[in-house]
Amino acid sequence: MKKIPLIALSFILSAGMFAQIGTGDAAALMGLPAATDLAEINAIIGPSIGSVVFNLDDQEIYRFTNTGWQRSTDDQLDSEVNLATPIDVDESGATTITNETTVQGVIQAIAPITSKAARIFYPPSIAVDASSVGAKPPIDLYQEYIDQFGSPVASSDAANAPTIPTYARNELYYYVTFADQSVFGNPTTISIDGNGNMSYSIVNTPADYNALINVVFVVK
Repeated sequence: MKKIPLIALSFILSAGMFAQIGTGDAAALMGLPAATDLAEINAIIGPSIGSVVFNLDDQEIYRFTNTGWQRSTDDQLDSEVNLATPIDVDESGATTITNETTVQGVIQAIAPITSKAARIFYPPSIAVDASSVGAKPPIDLYQEYIDQFGSPVASSDAANAPTIPTYARNELYYYVTFADQSVFGNPTTISIDGNGNMSYSIVNTPADYNALINVVFVVK
């Protein structure tokens, strides 16, 4: 008979532990101590490591660490995310290298490399009339590029291959990096306007019906 009250008490405590908070029971909730702003938080005397307080000014939770009050956040900024294994991405072959240790470090180190490489490309091959001397009709380098990139004659996966991405005319700089001087003159007769239209003259027809010209596009 003496065990019955103990069993009943245990049942009552268990029921209380699993009770739900109903509508209007906000007063039953536990909350963090609150401060008006960061100045009030910094004025707290003798806080213990691990203490937390809610800042009413910015609606954020602050925790006290061995370096002072810090806003508690799980943003995981790129500067806060460490690499599992530090690596070097920009000093290959250097006598002294520096391993990047965070995501931010890798991005900053590799961005100058990839941005330069991605901005320079060769347009498709085109025919240049050098059959006779004299000024020739201008060649629209940009349109030649769009025509060929927009209508490839074959692809490795005709059913699923995406359209080749292209740039707008005003997104590119246009260059001729080399031209056969015996055919196009020295100084060269070649000029290019801002829209990619190349004007040129032939000073001598090529002896073997072939002449070299290299065109390069650079993304602005």
